[in-house]
Amino acid sequence: MTLSRTLGLAVAAALTLIVVASPASLAGPPPGQEKDRSVEDAQAQREYDKAVRLTRSGRAQEALEHFEKALPRMNGGSDIFYNLVMVSEAAKRWDKVLLYAQGFLVLEPGSDDAAEIEQKLDIAVKRLTKAKRAPAPVTFTVDPPEARVLVESTPIASAERPTALFVPGKHTAEATLADYTPATVAFEVKAGEEPAAVALRLVKIIYEGTLAVVTEPAAGVEVWLDDKKVGVTPLAPLKLPTLRYLVRLEKPGFDRWVRYVQLERDETTTVKATLEALKSR
Repeated sequence: MTLSRTLGLAVAAALTLIVVASPASLAGPPPGQEKDRSVEDAQAQREYDKAVRLTRSGRAQEALEHFEKALPRMNGGSDIFYNLVMVSEAAKRWDKVLLYAQGFLVLEPGSDDAAEIEQKLDIAVKRLTKAKRAPAPVTFTVDPPEARVLVESTPIASAERPTALFVPGKHTAEATLADYTPATVAFEVKAGEEPAAVALRLVKIIYEGTLAVVTEPAAGVEVWLDDKKVGVTPLAPLKLPTLRYLVRLEKPGFDRWVRYVQLERDETTTVKATLEALKSR
């Protein structure tokens, strides 16, 4: 951990929390949404700060509720999961300890605090089993494998840790990865049945850019992209996936013009080409 967990608190048991200055986020906001994300971050920080104050007052259950309100905007870092485990244990919410301890271990499997969190996870499993809510394993397969798997805003599985424990009941898993559409799957865990398997497949988002071609001579020039003819100048701008293309321009009586062009998301790339007339013999 980069920050020291030194805020000693007593809530039915001794707690140690970490206080963070701002929400952690895995990816920057899409263009045009910076303001909305900033407002959401500020609200999450207020919920987090209120949870810390409630914990100091010995009100673990209320603190848990406010940490959970902050969680969707702060689940990119392990600090909030450490705190959630502590207040969940103090509130004797063993189902929550189970969930959030696994979230912490996905994010920090080899940290100095991992052994402590593993112990609390073991306690939660024993308490839930005694209460006839024994957790059962669920194995996740994800395509692509680097996607995050979330349950209740908690990273619950990874390529290194594909199996997680859940109390019997209905759950929903969501896989997320930048530049892919999220995949969501509902699943049910039933006591005494075979371990469940959940598969999530994300679809890559195809972004587009615009290719404009301006030639001299202005008319009659064939435009080829990766050996496919797409038109003859004058040519209207083309909406295309953001890939690298080999552009070839041809017209009888003129030298061929060839260049590679990379299209960028939501941008117009203009190719300006002058074809040299062939010298007559």
